[in-house]
Amino acid sequence: MSKQALVQRLICSEAKVDAYLISTGQADAHAFERIAGAMDRLSQANIWIDDTPALPISELRARARRMKAQQGVDLVVVDYLQLMRGGRQDSRVQEVSEISSGLKTIAKELSVPVLALSQLSRESERRENRKPQLSDLRDSGCLTGESLVWLAGESRPVPIRDLVGRGGFEVLALNPETWQLEPRRALRAFHSGIKPVFRLQLRSGRAIRASANHRFLTAEGWRRLDELAPGDHIATPRWLPSGDHATMTDDELALLGHLIGDGCTLPRHTIQYTTKDRELAELVAGLATRVFGAGVRPRINAERSWYQVYLASADRLTHGHRNPVAVWLEGLGVFGLRSYEKRVPDAVFGQTMSGIGVFLRHLWATDGCIHMSASVDRVPGVYYASSSRDLSYGIRSLLLQLNIASHIGRVSQSGRGRDQYHVGISGGDDLLRFIALVGDLRPGADDHIAAIADRLDRTERNPNRDVVPAPTWRTIVQPAMRSAGISGRSLQASLGTAHNGAALYAHGMSRARATQVAAAVRSEELFRLAESDVYWDPIAAIEADGTEDVFDITVDCVHNLIVNDIVVHNSIEQDADVVLFLYRPGMHKEDIDRSVTELLVEKNRNGPTTKIDLHFQANQMVFYEPARE
Repeated sequence: MSKQALVQRLICSEAKVDAYLISTGQADAHAFERIAGAMDRLSQANIWIDDTPALPISELRARARRMKAQQGVDLVVVDYLQLMRGGRQDSRVQEVSEISSGLKTIAKELSVPVLALSQLSRESERRENRKPQLSDLRDSGCLTGESLVWLAGESRPVPIRDLVGRGGFEVLALNPETWQLEPRRALRAFHSGIKPVFRLQLRSGRAIRASANHRFLTAEGWRRLDELAPGDHIATPRWLPSGDHATMTDDELALLGHLIGDGCTLPRHTIQYTTKDRELAELVAGLATRVFGAGVRPRINAERSWYQVYLASADRLTHGHRNPVAVWLEGLGVFGLRSYEKRVPDAVFGQTMSGIGVFLRHLWATDGCIHMSASVDRVPGVYYASSSRDLSYGIRSLLLQLNIASHIGRVSQSGRGRDQYHVGISGGDDLLRFIALVGDLRPGADDHIAAIADRLDRTERNPNRDVVPAPTWRTIVQPAMRSAGISGRSLQASLGTAHNGAALYAHGMSRARATQVAAAVRSEELFRLAESDVYWDPIAAIEADGTEDVFDITVDCVHNLIVNDIVVHNSIEQDADVVLFLYRPGMHKEDIDRSVTELLVEKNRNGPTTKIDLHFQANQMVFYEPARE
């Protein structure tokens, strides 16, 4: 809108004259008197209009500071946010974040309020209730309720829907300057309404369900989900933090691992453990005795080709007295679960690395596999199989707490039962770390472990999965080459490779190669990327996945967090102290007067949220409070 159109609207609202009469010159003498009075009052007001198109935030800041010094400024109005430009053009979400942070800086420097108008997305038009909400802010994405947010202060994942209404807790986030993971304060978690969602599946088996406009971190910056495609790499954490002190004993963790893996712990059923190995049966019986003392009486029964360990209560069970094993498991939240419902208890995530290793070692002895093939290729097979997706995802997170990368594959049983989820480990360094920190208890496992270690010791590593994505050549390496005056031929010579033109830039770099390139082109940014806490995981599939309630979180400073073991962006309204919406229900409902307007205070850091009733006089371009009885 031009400054002339804005001035005309100001005159119209101040004079309370029909806008049509002003624009057509049909105002009568009485109206012209009011117009003259309005113009006189407006001429004495210090209102400055700058209609420079695509004004950069840096230029707005400079002009506002100059105007403050020369004329004095009491209020800055930006109409509207999406028309502004930031200094970074590689990603709109980074640009919007830079703009909103810049506006916040202007408000602090000048000690004046900054009112920024913003477009809303079209999602509100698809809802039956079209009242605007925070999720409707343009460029703000959302996640489904089951999405697991990693809480840094508690070292455990929590569904985002369980965090609604909370604030001040710590989440795990990625510092975009250092590329390192660190705790950051979450300001608030909130329900964002109902939206169509999509399932984003990564090659490693990670998956997340989000709205089309939710942002994920690529080597080229933040990208909306609907801008991504299979094959694109997005950032995921290389590790997750473990607890700094143990809250469970090794015996408790060991027994828990066995009962989750091969135990039956259903209500109105004897608590029992099944195994084909006598040594494991005796081990579980001994663990139960050490954990519960005289409270249980373990009994081992030899069946046809397996052993049953019954963990019966030492006392008679009544309505007031239950099996202590059942009470313990119930307290951990894993009692009464069938095989496909099992999961890792929250308490296990909070243990030290040593404790997590104990739990996984005993869990792996149930449905896990550590095997060295006898074939010519002799490929190590290390995986855990379960019919529970939640348990498999939990195991993957526990392995990340030990800095072990894994992948999850879904294996069909061809109609013979539920599909299985295999948590596999294949990287050489990851296998060695698994052997050192987890291992296997089963008889004969030592031979396979020794064979795997020997094979890895004699095999040269080929990190074809753990790579810095190919776009980094264009976004970081080539600009650094130009700055340093380095040609492509000289770069390849310094790397010890034959000159092959641009073919080098078509593939990703291993972390070791990225370090070499960083040294050759003198790029600190590439150094940080090569030593980062990020594992770049390629997208396997993106597909529509229904419509449901969605949620978001506002994170301080870095504006991202770890969800489902993936780096995701947070809500873009994080910099605003107050968010206001104007809602005119009569525009959508014929039985309501179109002048009725609701001013919705949906966010207020310094006070309550509320609703203020207004009326809109369309022909005069003015809102006013209705007369009070």
